[in-house]
Amino acid sequence: MLHRWSLTGLRRGGLVWLCLLFLPSCRSSSAPAVAPGVYHHQLYLTQGPWAINVLEIDLSEAREGGLGLRTARADLAHGNLEKTSALAANAVAGINGDFFYRDEPVLRTAGLQVSQGQVLQLPQKRSVFALNAQGRPLIEVFHFVAGLLRGPDQILPINALNRRPAANGLSLYTQFGPGYVDSSRAQIGYRLQLLDPPGLANDTVSAQVMQVLPVNAELSLIPGQWLVSAGVNYLNNTPLAPGDTLRLYCLLPPSLQPLREGIGGGPRLVRDGEISIEYEQEGLGRKFVDERHPRTAIGYAENQELLFLVTVDGRQPGYSEGMTLPELADFLCAKLADFTHSSANAYQALNLDGGGSTTMVIHRQVVNRPSDETGERPVANALLVVDTTATL
Repeated sequence: MLHRWSLTGLRRGGLVWLCLLFLPSCRSSSAPAVAPGVYHHQLYLTQGPWAINVLEIDLSEAREGGLGLRTARADLAHGNLEKTSALAANAVAGINGDFFYRDEPVLRTAGLQVSQGQVLQLPQKRSVFALNAQGRPLIEVFHFVAGLLRGPDQILPINALNRRPAANGLSLYTQFGPGYVDSSRAQIGYRLQLLDPPGLANDTVSAQVMQVLPVNAELSLIPGQWLVSAGVNYLNNTPLAPGDTLRLYCLLPPSLQPLREGIGGGPRLVRDGEISIEYEQEGLGRKFVDERHPRTAIGYAENQELLFLVTVDGRQPGYSEGMTLPELADFLCAKLADFTHSSANAYQALNLDGGGSTTMVIHRQVVNRPSDETGERPVANALLVVDTTATL
């Protein structure tokens, strides 16, 4: 039997359930909108048992209501994480995002992050949820191809972003670079002033060389300035000079359109309406797939106009055990429609960071029960529903 909780109060210190419905199958079409086009469903499935939160977003209706999606990032450049509730403090709602790791002394997300067209972290061989310039969702494994265009026959490839260049390569630093480093630790640097808006995800922008800097160029960059640094063995056959105008390109195939937002995760769970847990291709172990853990996931319907943000609580025996990835994928592509306002399932879906990181926030309130004894865990980034007419 499937149980649905109709919830009017949820606090970590005490649960207030005013209505518990026992139904063999239940749709949540009556769920109130927490914002235009945004519906929150709280479910309890006894066969897990699983406590599930679903944020269902009608993208067209949300856009008409002035809402949009944004990624937010903690101050990773200085080695700091933040709670999802802090990252979502000025948002309508949000969920935790990508896995992260320590690359001493800085913290990095495991995959791509794009924020308002700016690439904050390069992609790895794992799936990413993204929105293109038209606001259409997609899930892909992206690749990074970037460089400087000095002329029709002069292309200088860029191999890294916000990290020390390879001995024979170029690296691009932005204001999102590692704040713990006082210089690029490179042979030579070129400080650039952007002549176009800074968006670069699957796009090209113009810039002008402001300065040619010596060894270990300073990394004190402000918005609108970038630094291109060359490794110690870089063959500088096309030296740049102050006043030179360049074009910088950053391609993220297989997508051909500019990307507005993007947040990494892995593995893909659903492809074209079918369960497709692509953990081997994305470098994840079988144990991660088969064990029950708290989970966070994102998916969208076949029409690409309905988005689902999902958390499943876990590691809480007797309350919510967590899901395996096959259980999560099955819920997303086969059972989600029984509980959503739209009666739709996920046609494409992606796993995000889970475990103690699993968190959903609505209007500054954590609506799930994070599994850590200390409560909500700090994370690297988050995906937010925001009021695009307000200044965040």
